[in-house]
Amino acid sequence: MTKNRSTGLIALVLGVVIAVQAAQLPPSTMAGDIGPAVFPFISAGILILCGLGMLITGGVKEASIFTKESLVRLAKIFAVVLLYILAMSYLGFLIPTCAVLYVLSVMFAEEDHIAWWKILVFAIVLTIAIYLLFHNVLNLKLPTNQLF
Repeated sequence: MTKNRSTGLIALVLGVVIAVQAAQLPPSTMAGDIGPAVFPFISAGILILCGLGMLITGGVKEASIFTKESLVRLAKIFAVVLLYILAMSYLGFLIPTCAVLYVLSVMFAEEDHIAWWKILVFAIVLTIAIYLLFHNVLNLKLPTNQLF
């Protein structure tokens, strides 16, 4: 299956799921209101049309997206995120977030040969920005360090 056909199938399935969920929304009680389900139905229709289009025309000569390397890379990303979730409960938000941003950035920048210190600065700055957004702007409590 080509990339276009895989993406088209995902878009089609997602569009159908959104349409089914939108059909379960209650109708509006206000006179003249179009209701809460209209925009989800519009987006579902667009996804379904685009998905069908990609399924029909997506057979152009293209390599399959399900290669051994892509599956290994996906498994590594999944493992990093799983470790992040586990580490956050013991080490709090700051240390694991900075570490996961660094590791994932290194993984994604594999072919670009970006200096390690630039990735580290990016991870630290983004971690601080996310912390300030969640803690100060959204007033949400983030996990704290339980080990020390």
